Parts: sequence; structure tokens; C-alpha cells
Amino acid sequence: MSIIDIAAQIVKNESSESSDDNARTIILAGSKSVGKSHLLYSFLEKSDTPRETLVLEYSFGRKSSQKQSIDKIICHVWEYGGRLEMLKSVLTSIPLSKKFYYCVMVDLSKIKTIWDTLETSLQAVKENYTDTSNFPEIIIIGGKYDIFKNYDSEIKKFICTTIRSVALIFNTYLLFYSYKESHLLRKAKEMFYTIGFGTGVPLKEKNTNYAKPLIIPKGSDSWDSIGVSASTLEQVKLRHQSRIAPENEIKLEVKPLQRTHPEPILDSLVALKYEELRSMETYDPSIDEHLILLQ
Repeated sequence: MSIIDIAAQIVKNESSESSDDNARTIILAGSKSVGKSHLLYSFLEKSDTPRETLVLEYSFGRKSSQKQSIDKIICHVWEYGGRLEMLKSVLTSIPLSKKFYYCVMVDLSKIKTIWDTLETSLQAVKENYTDTSNFPEIIIIGGKYDIFKNYDSEIKKFICTTIRSVALIFNTYLLFYSYKESHLLRKAKEMFYTIGFGTGVPLKEKNTNYAKPLIIPKGSDSWDSIGVSASTLEQVKLRHQSRIAPENEIKLEVKPLQRTHPEPILDSLVALKYEELRSMETYDPSIDEHLILLQ
């Protein structure tokens, strides 16, 4: 069985033992090697050392409830570590509970990748979940703040302006994080614990000073506070890229996979397997032609 098959069965089994109101789903996506696994391991209190997430990994946490009518609360956790271009197709295969949180972690230490991570990750969730009754709460997490805090003050201000603008447009929560700084790790861990087993996103305090770690609750920011005129996503993108050009990477063209199976989830699993092959260090680009012939 594939990872999604096994995880889906766990979700089904666990959900049958709890009501929809007491099952939560957390999806964490974003930059590679930014500390996603470390944060989740801390939240789930895993003692082993995090390993690299190549494509998609599932885990869950369980907490007994103090209410007599409820035995436990289940939190399903999905971490995506593959290429962001594949994220949209992966999201369609993840089973969801009624309470659903979508977290995007961007690497603040790699300023040339910030825009692509934000745009791709947020557009993927916007296009996949069009049902407003089950649209997730979105949280943007700026990772590796321990490095970012030492950058030039003008660069920090500019990056914070971009991220705050995107968070305002998508109506998200925002906080900066580093597992190397204990108070930031504690704050992020507490937030995950509350969305996983509590009543929702607990961010109440607010800091918009770019000289300190940002923490901005949803709906509490404004264009006047950010210091720019009201903007569309495209205008924010143009403003950002006018100063910080995208990272020049040679990207292999990933040809779209044709549907060849009777169930859509099988096509998603095939796409995941191909993505896993492409992520291997020994991957030979010429294998793309072979993969297409197998469709």
C-alpha cells in the first residue's frame, strides 16, 4: 500500500472513533529544508531526529478530552516536501476533517525564493478548495528567522512588506519562527498544539516592527499600517520582483500526466511516484521520456 492509502485508512479508522468536530487536519508545505519536520516533531513530541521529507509524509496526534461526552481529539498532520509545482495535484488526494489548517513555511534566509514559495503554495490551496464552508485557516510561517534577523535593515523591511501584503490579500495569520531560538520555537509549538487540539489559531499578540519577529493575527493588518497603497497580488509581485529578481534556476519541464486510471487518486499516486524519482540525486533527466511512454 502507498503512503496515502495507509494514511487514508488511519484517518478513516480514527475518524470513526471521534466526531467531525473533534478531528483536525494540518497540512504543512513550503520551502525545502526550512525546518518543517523539526517543527512538527516538536509539536508531536517525537524524540527521533527529523529526516528529509522527499514528497509527502503523514502522522497524527491524539489527545484525551476533559469533556465526558468526548473520548479524544484526533489531529491528522500532512507534510509536503516535494516540488511546489506538484503541490496542487497532491492536495486533491489528502483526506480532510471538518477543521482544516493550511500552513506555508517560507525560508527567510533565501530571499530570492520567497515569492515563488508564497505564490505557488497559496494559489494551490485557493484553486483546490473553492468551497467556502470548508476553506482552511491559512498560516504563513517565516522560517530561519535566526539568519534573517542579521540581514540589512532595508532588506528586512522590504521582505516584511511583501509578506505582510500577501498575508493581507489572502487573509492569513503570520508569524516568524526559528527552531534555534527557544522563545520562537515555543510560540510556534503552542500555536500548533492549539490548532491541533484546542479551539483554533491562538495568535492574539501583535508585532509589525520588522526589526523583531513578525506576529500578526488574521484581519488585524492594513495597507496603511504596512505603508503601501492597496494592491492586488500582481502589483505586489511586480513591486517585489523589481527589487529582488527570482532565483535563476534551470527547471526541468514536467510534462502533465494523462489520466490513465479509473480513480483520480491513482493518477495522483503515479504523479507522486514520478516526482519522487525526479527528486533522487541520481535522477537522469532523460528518464522523463521513458515515464511518458509508460502512460
